[in-house]
Amino acid sequence: MRNLHVRVHQRVATGVEGGVTGVWCKDPDSREVYTVDNEGKIWKLGKDNSDPSLLVDLKAEGFLEGCNECHCLNICPLPELQAVLVALSSGELLQIGVSGPGDLEEVGAVSAGLVAFDLSPDSELITLVTAELNLILMTRDYTPLSETQIHQAEFGEGKFVNVGWGAKETQFHGSEGKAARAVKKESGTLTDSDDRRVRISWRGDGEMVAVSYVTPGQEGEDGQAVMSRKIRIFDRQGTLYSTSEDCVGLEHTISWKPSGNLIATTIRKPNKHVVGFFEKNGLQHGEFALRSSGKVLEVCWNCDSSILAVWIQPEAQLDHCILQFWTVGNYHWYLKQEIHVKYGTQSYAMISPKWDAEDTNLFHYFSTTADNSTAFNSITFARETDTSSGKTEDDLALVAAIDGQTVKMTPMREAVIPPPMSAYEIHLDVPVTAVMFQNTNSQTESSFKLENNSSNNLGVVAGNKVYFFAVTEADKGTKSVGDEAVRITGAGGNGYIVQTSRHALLHSIQVSGIDLSDLCNFTWIDGMILTSTDDPQPALVILQESDGNLVEGSRLPCEESIYSITPAQNGEAIVQLTNGSILKLKDNELEPVFDWARVCFSAIASPYGILGLTSSGKLYLNEKEISTNITSMFLHSHFLLATTMDHRLIALPLEDLERGNAQVNWQEAGNRRVERGSRLVTAVAQGSRTVLQMPRGNLETIQPRSLTIHLLKDLLNGLKYKDSFLLARRQRINLNLLVDHDPDLFLTNIGQFVSQVNSDPDHLNIFLAELKDENVCTTMYTPQYKDNQKQEWTEKVAKVCIGIRQVLEDQQAGSCNGHINLVPILGTLVRQGNMLEEALHRIQKLRDLGEENLCDQGLRYILYSVDVNLLFNIALGTYDFDLVLMVAEKSQKDPKEYLPILNKYKSMPPDYMKYSIDKDLKRYPSALAHIAKCPDNFEDCLQLIQDQRLYKQGLTLFPKGSDNYKSVCKIYGEYMDGKRYYLEASYLYEQACDFVSAVRTSERECSWERAGHLARTAGWSQEQLNQLYNNLAIKLEETDRGMESAIIWRDWLQNTEESIAVLARTKCWRECLRQIRAAGRMDLLETHLLPELSERHQVLSATLTATQQKIKQQVERLELIRGERSRAAITADDEGGDDMNGRNLEDGDNFSDTTSVGGSIATSSAKSKSTLATRTSNKSKSSKNRRKHDRKLYSTKEGSTHEDLGLIAELHEALSTLPNLISEIATITRVYLDLGRLLEPGLDMAGLQAQAQHLVSLCEEVKPRIWPGQEIVKERYGPEATVQDIIRGAGAMQTEYRSPLELMEAQYRFPPRINIDPHWKLEVL
Repeated sequence: MRNLHVRVHQRVATGVEGGVTGVWCKDPDSREVYTVDNEGKIWKLGKDNSDPSLLVDLKAEGFLEGCNECHCLNICPLPELQAVLVALSSGELLQIGVSGPGDLEEVGAVSAGLVAFDLSPDSELITLVTAELNLILMTRDYTPLSETQIHQAEFGEGKFVNVGWGAKETQFHGSEGKAARAVKKESGTLTDSDDRRVRISWRGDGEMVAVSYVTPGQEGEDGQAVMSRKIRIFDRQGTLYSTSEDCVGLEHTISWKPSGNLIATTIRKPNKHVVGFFEKNGLQHGEFALRSSGKVLEVCWNCDSSILAVWIQPEAQLDHCILQFWTVGNYHWYLKQEIHVKYGTQSYAMISPKWDAEDTNLFHYFSTTADNSTAFNSITFARETDTSSGKTEDDLALVAAIDGQTVKMTPMREAVIPPPMSAYEIHLDVPVTAVMFQNTNSQTESSFKLENNSSNNLGVVAGNKVYFFAVTEADKGTKSVGDEAVRITGAGGNGYIVQTSRHALLHSIQVSGIDLSDLCNFTWIDGMILTSTDDPQPALVILQESDGNLVEGSRLPCEESIYSITPAQNGEAIVQLTNGSILKLKDNELEPVFDWARVCFSAIASPYGILGLTSSGKLYLNEKEISTNITSMFLHSHFLLATTMDHRLIALPLEDLERGNAQVNWQEAGNRRVERGSRLVTAVAQGSRTVLQMPRGNLETIQPRSLTIHLLKDLLNGLKYKDSFLLARRQRINLNLLVDHDPDLFLTNIGQFVSQVNSDPDHLNIFLAELKDENVCTTMYTPQYKDNQKQEWTEKVAKVCIGIRQVLEDQQAGSCNGHINLVPILGTLVRQGNMLEEALHRIQKLRDLGEENLCDQGLRYILYSVDVNLLFNIALGTYDFDLVLMVAEKSQKDPKEYLPILNKYKSMPPDYMKYSIDKDLKRYPSALAHIAKCPDNFEDCLQLIQDQRLYKQGLTLFPKGSDNYKSVCKIYGEYMDGKRYYLEASYLYEQACDFVSAVRTSERECSWERAGHLARTAGWSQEQLNQLYNNLAIKLEETDRGMESAIIWRDWLQNTEESIAVLARTKCWRECLRQIRAAGRMDLLETHLLPELSERHQVLSATLTATQQKIKQQVERLELIRGERSRAAITADDEGGDDMNGRNLEDGDNFSDTTSVGGSIATSSAKSKSTLATRTSNKSKSSKNRRKHDRKLYSTKEGSTHEDLGLIAELHEALSTLPNLISEIATITRVYLDLGRLLEPGLDMAGLQAQAQHLVSLCEEVKPRIWPGQEIVKERYGPEATVQDIIRGAGAMQTEYRSPLELMEAQYRFPPRINIDPHWKLEVL
């Protein structure tokens, strides 16, 4: 539905005197134009109206002399050689340098002469057709590849295989008789308009070439020579592939579609003139009729095969020619643009039009005037959709498609009709040049005799008039209106009735004082029409109405040609120049705004800036590039819609463009998948309907989620709950959004919600069925609710159901029909989850009241909403067998299944029946409550408590102290005993009066006070008590609880000496000394305390020595490793890396120990810490694998990958034990001091203290060497990294080797804290 807009029409004087021939070319690299004039001179045209440069004079060089018919056939650029290649009809092939005049070389010659010449699209093959109809293919270095006779009897390698099926000779011909068996072969003859020239056309990939030629004369039926035109197709090697079928009226024009599937030519038939298409096999495949009679001079495709240009010389009007531009969509050919070039003193004659080889939308041709002055013309096109751009609900989203003299109109708000059809058509008697919709400010006065300003108002530029149309409802449904000049009909013609709103012609205005054919970029803003022109200089032309005519109001010159004019707010306009400069039209003046890096084919003025989209997919917001993969865009009333190269439709809220100069977050914008190649056509303002056109031309209408939800928001804020519900249901939007959009607003107006939605009770039940305790604004619809930070509802479903049920019950209470809202009320009970019993009881009440129909209706709804087995179980759980039977009868259950079960329950006592039902329904707490009321079934009660572990509930069901209570305590204690909760088990055994078990569990818990108390309470004998006390004392000593063990020996067993011995063995030195003195047993010093002290003194001395040596050795080894790895890393960097750098350090276990001895350190040093960190898996591991990984990571084996980490871990452990050692040494020295034996010669306590002090100093000294004050440095880059992070990471890579502490557990990454009492030393030593 895109139209072909003329954006720029430049006419530049060439300065070549005497006129030019139709031979010219444009260099694709330098963009220079080379042409041949009528005198045989080859010129390079200057840029910006500068003088042309003469390259060579062929006559002066002697090439065109002596032959009046000798001329230049074609000229082709050779960019790599900075030359052009020229072929002459006399057979010469000339290479002419373009860097300066006189650089000419004859590179080949054909004695028979040439009739056609061209280069392949890849410029690798030179194609020549000789006067003898031989096809010659040559390489770029002028080496012949092949020479093939064009006219031959063979069809070619692609000849069809005919097996005789369906042949005309074998068919039954009915009344025609046997004479009809003969196949009549039609042979085409040359048309009068055929110029008899040979033409060459290459396929876009350069693999095949088509040659159109006139066959030599053959003798016809009248004995005269008959000539016809044929198309022969050859491959790249010059082999004939196929021959076109005989076609009557085939003309000389030919152009192979660059995409490769069709060859375009023209065919003159008895009743029409058509453009026909041939396939590479020579068969015709499709055609369309031309709408102008005359001689077709040329047809040519643009380089992307989207536009076909047809050059026509009208038969009746020889004073002008026509350029027609055709596009195809949905198998319909549209005449999108028709340009008339008149001959005369003030106008121009067209010469050799052709498309640009690089720019798909650029068209060129030469023109000459009566005084033989020559101009080079360039027309820049753009394919865009013409649609109304209003942002209110009054805008009909009109789309206008030009097709010759017809404008196809479709209001997309009312009906989406795929092309080539439309809602209605506007027919004029002249070709349509442009259409424009009014861009208006509603506050301005109406213009051009229109009743009011509206975005639906349409202006049509045709001929030298502008026709104005307005939408009117009065003509809706009529067949046609207007006069012969303008007719408005249904899409199918006068016989079809228009079923939508339609336009009516109000009036037309003649343009006076200016030729509309010289104007481009028609834009209608309020009461003026803005256009652009390049004749004589680039300018913005403002057309205004004056005395019933449209005249030039003002002309604002520009530095460059105007590429596009875009309406803006407040009657302003945005003007884009061809160099990307943006100007703003304000108060009849052009003000510079900014410059884009390149011209944008589509520009839109939004409230937050100017949007521009380039052909490469770059999207700009003002000067800032905000995206690089956009294919089309449309400004909706609330969103920017865009399709992307990865085939998605994005809906970006316009509010996000406000911060676009900082950053536009496309990831958070709503998006959805669309078909490959889809383009936006329009989107209905204040609505959600979005129309896209597929590559083949058909339309697809979608409702993007973001647009639909925005519409839904407005409906919800306006309390239009019924419309909101229907919209959400139709678009499959989660109905929770009706609540989550604004929960407080919903609950406040829940009465309105019920009254609107409950017009159909099923709607309310559908809403209830979809409710869930989730805020969909923060889950499903986060892109549309970015500012919604509300947390999840608590009991959302329950609150909504309660509120709706309250409203329904109030309505029901005030109604004469007391059960009008039965089904919705049951729906709230069912959806609430725990109210199914209440729902069943309500149905039961209806049954008791005799409301059988309502009862059946309600029960049928519940059975539809809830699983029948679940409902049966809930009914059974009410212990009401009548209710159970009612449910079972409606559920289609087999009576053989449920009747025996019900009869079994009925035969039981009431409490035992309830117990059995609850147990079968797995409602064990309720079953326990009922079985506890059955004294004869206490064993079942105990079994249920044990099976379901209902111990706590069981204790509450029986009086404390009763036999049943004790039994429950007994089994509960056994359960806790089995779980090794010995203390709790002891208390439970005590409540059950099982003191033996209570003492046993207390003894296991080492609760010695409680065990002794329980044993004495149970009346144990003294011998049993002593045995218990002895066991407790031994167990306490084994668990290093010497003080408590000593209490038992001294107080309960009356054994002071053993108490002192226990204190000495458990290193409770001071308490041991105190009890010796308290007991007056100084002899125990020699037998118990002093021997233990002496032995401990020796152990501590040895420990200090071993610890000191270990720390020194490991620190030295750690420094050695770091030094060697640093040197190896520097060496590897100097050598530029080697194979070692690629070794996976995690594979170290796969190598033998011998290979790791010599090279392990250097090898591992080649890895940075970031590589090591990367290879540490973050996945969860089993405990076995985790322990294996830790052993591997903390291995201190020499040459292992992480030996330094293992050393650091062991040193950390060694330093962490220092405080305990120092504390014990301080205690021993003070005990010796108390005994007065501190300075005895044999003890050497001073040496022990000095040794400890040396170890403390050593630890403080080595800590900076083990952990050299480094932070855990990682190489950080990207948006989250600060400058300091990057510098620190880069510095870490350039300095010495650092151990990868980030691989270790957190406690090993830093030195341990050594908290030592500063007064631990004795100054007397």
